[in-house]
Amino acid sequence: MSSVVCTLFEGHYHHGLAALANSLYHHGFRGEIWAGHRGQPPPWARNLVERDGTHAFHAAEGMTIRFLKVETTRHLTNYKAKFMCDLREHHRPDAGRFFYCDPDLVLKTGWNFFEQWADAGIALCEDVNSPMHSTHPMRKMWHRFYQPHGFSTAKELDLYVNAGFVGVSRDHWGFVETWKRLLDLLDTETDGLAELGVKDRAYPFHKPDQDALNAAAMYAAQPLSIVGKDGMDFIHGGFLMSHALGTPKPWTKAFTREALRGHPPALADHCFWQHTTSPIDIFTPEERRWKTLDLSLACGIARFYARA
Repeated sequence: MSSVVCTLFEGHYHHGLAALANSLYHHGFRGEIWAGHRGQPPPWARNLVERDGTHAFHAAEGMTIRFLKVETTRHLTNYKAKFMCDLREHHRPDAGRFFYCDPDLVLKTGWNFFEQWADAGIALCEDVNSPMHSTHPMRKMWHRFYQPHGFSTAKELDLYVNAGFVGVSRDHWGFVETWKRLLDLLDTETDGLAELGVKDRAYPFHKPDQDALNAAAMYAAQPLSIVGKDGMDFIHGGFLMSHALGTPKPWTKAFTREALRGHPPALADHCFWQHTTSPIDIFTPEERRWKTLDLSLACGIARFYARA
């Protein structure tokens, strides 16, 4: 059964896309990465081949990145479920598994594990802000909003998952359609889903894509397979992925300056820089030299503070 990886990006996030692709290739993925984007394809994507409304970049033997321009007024993070559904309907109806990965995420283990994981149930990772008890008032508010639209709780959950990674097999595809419908119902509620964060956390749909994903986990009948916070390196000991939360991102971060402010390089920073050269060479030699020095100095400062 073939697997498709997809992501969404714009602007400087193309650096993260390249590192994600490099990490996928390094850990054995072979196939197509579908990259939905606003604006132009990345500068490192040369010799593009146009086909069926996409621009294909041959990244390495056995791996192609297909750039697909998306037209939406939504913030791209709120477009994930629709993008996955459009890909399956119009471009890859033959795929046996779909994986959505944020472009600030890199893999740390063999691709075969991810495929087996998605076959076991909807592959999800616990968020840094988890847990959220099954009786949490936020869940009650979600249900109050969605119940008039015909949704009822299929399973009680105490975990809150991150929307940066979702793996689903063809047999469990109904989960993605549920996620999409829950987001579509929020379209007018959140002024067209144009913002990453809506109001403050007391608002039940502060993070529409992620809150809707967690509601889908409650409502959908499909089985889930959830790993803990170590799944994205939110705590130490993980072996699956590393997710660079917040800003600045590893490709824009001034590591020495941040270390002097008491913020040493994170696990996700190190993992990103391990995947910047092959098969896609993201930076110029001069850029890499300066950034490597910056990262080394920051690590030295962090060690000094730790001993002080």
